[in-house]
Amino acid sequence: MTDHSRASPLLAALADIPETILVPTKFLSGGSVGAQIAYGREASLMVATRQPQYHSKPHSHDSEQLNYVLDGELYVFIDGDGFLAKKGDVFRIPRNAVHWSWVQGTEPCVLLETHTPPLVGDPGVIETAVALIGDNESRDGIVAVPSEWPNDFDQGTVERKVMGNVPVSAPQPPRVGL
Repeated sequence: MTDHSRASPLLAALADIPETILVPTKFLSGGSVGAQIAYGREASLMVATRQPQYHSKPHSHDSEQLNYVLDGELYVFIDGDGFLAKKGDVFRIPRNAVHWSWVQGTEPCVLLETHTPPLVGDPGVIETAVALIGDNESRDGIVAVPSEWPNDFDQGTVERKVMGNVPVSAPQPPRVGL
């Protein structure tokens, strides 16, 4: 535990926040994602590491989401469109928008994510997330938003539209010589 971890209920060291498996494997086509999550009364913050070939299924949540790419890159799909987000990029996922992501290649992608209201309603998350709630604040009324996983979204069509001719298999080794 870090020296300042008990200085205030409003403070936690990231190293002291346990990692949770953010997305169960039944909602993945590949890879995995772990996250360290802190939350307050109206927002949550997470550092989420998506492993190579992480590929989630479409989902939504009743939270607005802002992300900053700390390292790596990933394709982000929102409703019927998408983009490639790289290190240093900031992007937004509107509240209740159907979205998912796909990490291509061999490097993990690390995101700093915020969700308003807090995205801490999925199984296993609230048990590992750290509440940064002051002693004089009530925990009553905190909305712990869960993810929803629609079955009727045409994920493949959107991915082909966004990615075009980008290979979707494992990357090829670099060519040596000319």
